[in-house]
Amino acid sequence: MKRASVIGWSVAAGGVVVVGVVAWAVLTLSDDPPSSSPSATSSSSPTPGGSVSDDVPGSPVTTTPPTSPGSSASSAPAPDPAPDPAPSLAAVVPLVTFDQWDAGSGTLTVGATVPGVVEAGGTCSVTARNGGLTVDGSFAAVASASSTDCGSMALQSSTFTPGTWSVSVTYASATSTGSVDDYEVTIP
Repeated sequence: MKRASVIGWSVAAGGVVVVGVVAWAVLTLSDDPPSSSPSATSSSSPTPGGSVSDDVPGSPVTTTPPTSPGSSASSAPAPDPAPDPAPSLAAVVPLVTFDQWDAGSGTLTVGATVPGVVEAGGTCSVTARNGGLTVDGSFAAVASASSTDCGSMALQSSTFTPGTWSVSVTYASATSTGSVDDYEVTIP
């Protein structure tokens, strides 16, 4: 795949992902969550089989639940509600910005950024594959003004051989995750 085509498709895919994430956030944040607080209601009718206090105006109505033979009413505490599920991670698409081969040191350097995401604490991983050969590494991502940058990720290895290598870049953080898998590098 030609580099210009890869960059064009990567930018388009990144735009689609950003629009989708914004739409999801707007829809999610605009919904009013259901209220979990109990509402107080009064009832003047007793439960079947229960007992009711004297019906004196101004006195509260109390009921006693019926009990079946051999059973007793218990006041066991209600179980704790289930914890909220972990928030889902936002889908992102890293954009490979450049690649460079240094034959003298056997180093393939790949640059990447995560457009539309500005956060610290993420990790960028790059993997280069050619047949059964694999070279990979992980690097700390850095927040910039409008994106999260993977920087220049240098993979140095004697495993690199001439030919076409398939490169994938993955970004992962506490809030976002995604990868690009269709970038190719030719090592002369």
